Amino acid sequence: MKITHQHRFAASIDQVVAMLQDQDFQRARAESTGAVSVDADVDVRSNGAFTAVARRLVPTGSIPAEMRSFLGKELTITYTEAWEAPDGDERVGTFAVDVAGAPGHVAGAVSLRPAGDGTEFLATGDAVANVPFVGAMIEQAVARTVERAFVAELAAADAWLAR
Repeated sequence: MKITHQHRFAASIDQVVAMLQDQDFQRARAESTGAVSVDADVDVRSNGAFTAVARRLVPTGSIPAEMRSFLGKELTITYTEAWEAPDGDERVGTFAVDVAGAPGHVAGAVSLRPAGDGTEFLATGDAVANVPFVGAMIEQAVARTVERAFVAELAAADAWLAR
């Protein structure tokens, strides 16, 4: 199932990148999704490329009831963004969402580009669950959950940038 999420930041790309490279922001971003425990790491390379990884423990109360029997009471979710070195005015990278013990995952592309006096964020990807009979249902549930997480995380980003 395809996922597309767009957001406009009221900040420059440099400000958005600085935020994404901040380990405290990555922790706050993960906490905005209801995580009860978060571990965040950011690795910035000398060429400006960077990878941000947030591992979070999330209660399953927010997912559809029919899925909870497969997953238990809590999920360990790892969200990774790998951004390439700057090349002109835009930044591009990839993202992946892995849920420990779950039969599905999400992966795709992310980008930042100038938009007037702000920055446009775009995430596109696919939710995939290779499970007979219920794969499509799992993909829909995973896609909806990731889209809700993007909304919460990007609201946390706006608040971070407004500080």
